[in-house]
Amino acid sequence: MVQKDCAPMTGAEKRRAARIDQVLDAAADCFVEYGFHNAGMAKIAKRAGMSVGHIYHYFENKEAIIAAIVDRESALSSQRFLELEAIAPSELAEAMADRAARSISDNSDIIQSVLNMEMLAEGQRNPEIAKIIQRHDEHVRKQLIRLFGEKLGLCDAEARADMLMVVVSGLASRVLRHPGLDRAKLVPVLRQTLIDLMSPGPICKP
Repeated sequence: MVQKDCAPMTGAEKRRAARIDQVLDAAADCFVEYGFHNAGMAKIAKRAGMSVGHIYHYFENKEAIIAAIVDRESALSSQRFLELEAIAPSELAEAMADRAARSISDNSDIIQSVLNMEMLAEGQRNPEIAKIIQRHDEHVRKQLIRLFGEKLGLCDAEARADMLMVVVSGLASRVLRHPGLDRAKLVPVLRQTLIDLMSPGPICKP
């Protein structure tokens, strides 16, 4: 569980945070394996190694669990952006391209993609889940716009941020649709695409 401030946690707070992370990890695994609707609280509790009542002690329902999973991802993305802020502007495009390229061959990213697709599907049916997903999307988008506009001084920062998100989400979808995809061959193309996207050039109108 990502802490949102620098105040040290007490022992009790650390134990609670660990238990919550345990529930969220178990729920994410169940959503990927069974789908959102078939992943009942009993399955989540069994995967987490605790009672159903214990799960309800932390979360009111599955929607609350999804909200917590998304909030945790938002906190992690904020940490990643802080790391990127510390990189010199001249090296930022290469650094972001390298990270994206590494993620292509990371199986954990594929699992995350399956989870994201499952939540997107549920968001089509559940307005509350849709709001949670949209909030996270806007959170990431604003950080990208600030990074492109303020740190890199690029024009059309909003369009570039949106296009980067299209590339990343589209890649995740493509890997799921075509499991036999040779991801290694995509690495140099993806790197160059992202570097071009984060570089001054013909995108900007005079």
